[in-house]
Amino acid sequence: MAFTVLMTGATGALGPHLLTELLRSESIGRIYAVVRPSNGADPLGRLWKGVAALSDGSGTETRAGAGAVVPLDGDLRLPRLGIDDHRLTDLEREVDVVVHAGADTRFGAPAAELYDTNVHGTGEVLQIARRCARLRQVLLVSTACVAGTRTGSIAECLERREPRFVNEYERTKWQSEQLAAASGLPVRIARLSTCVGGERSGYVHRAGAIHHALRWLARGLVPMLPGAPGSRMDLISSDVAAGWIARAATRAVEGVDVCHIAAGTRALALEDLIGFVAGRLRQQHAAWIAGQIEPPVVVGAETFELFRRSALSTGDSILARVVESASAFLPGLLYPKVYETSLAERLWGGPLPADCRPTLAKVIDVMCADGRSVRRETEETHV
Repeated sequence: MAFTVLMTGATGALGPHLLTELLRSESIGRIYAVVRPSNGADPLGRLWKGVAALSDGSGTETRAGAGAVVPLDGDLRLPRLGIDDHRLTDLEREVDVVVHAGADTRFGAPAAELYDTNVHGTGEVLQIARRCARLRQVLLVSTACVAGTRTGSIAECLERREPRFVNEYERTKWQSEQLAAASGLPVRIARLSTCVGGERSGYVHRAGAIHHALRWLARGLVPMLPGAPGSRMDLISSDVAAGWIARAATRAVEGVDVCHIAAGTRALALEDLIGFVAGRLRQQHAAWIAGQIEPPVVVGAETFELFRRSALSTGDSILARVVESASAFLPGLLYPKVYETSLAERLWGGPLPADCRPTLAKVIDVMCADGRSVRRETEETHV
């Protein structure tokens, strides 16, 4: 049986990787992809751009061009996602699996905007899923950040008690999980750790917080990072995340299933990650080679807060913008945790590929070589 998939987030940061993996699956026939209208741009062309960038000759482009992907104009903030009645009827009759990967991932965005997309939008997706006669699964792409400020070992389970959060993005993703779990539908929640980019070329479709931080670090704009003893940076490649989701989309689920697609116990210690990034930059960036820029030091919460206030008082608009943006997500490093991955690995069929350093090296080469402005680097993604 070939599954029909309804997918959101196809043009987002993970979208092209995920769409490519879904196209590679022999178990998936048709993919309805919700795409936000963009100034009259051809929606199929927007989807094709990302898939083409990841092309490896496996034929995914041929399937996309042959009608395996059907773009749908839609918006998570609208009732029924703004999909017209004719298309909704098609979805209700054909869809077996809903992959909800769309989200507003701007850590510093207003709470109301994050809620509209991440919580209300999830509710609209669930309403459509309820009307799908052949529904087998709703796969909600979430984030490991829903653990908030909890520390220690984080289990692959739904946490009913709301933790404290570093930012409103984390809160709204936790709320979206709760909404999906309470829907009564067969739900699988895929909590991703930080996706750094493509393994083959370091391709990054849309820059996220980790990519902004790499650029700032390369320019010496972040002389210190907040951290605590035991702090880790859990990174995975975008290909691993997308591959896991594509595999999980065709696996049966009953009730609510929660999995961490993460490095887990093999995640790099923060100091080791800094050392790796610095070593890569010293191979190719003149200021690093000359010793003009040094790696950032890891400091506690109070010291980082003093640095933040000092940076804001200097009158340096670039530094102030960077520090304000960084303060929306870097304090999460003050709460060391390790994500359990046994359930995700059971579905995968073994240990998840966790050594992200080869991919990270390619991403550093790509992200730290272009000339994007700091203004653009502090604007995170809305998909």
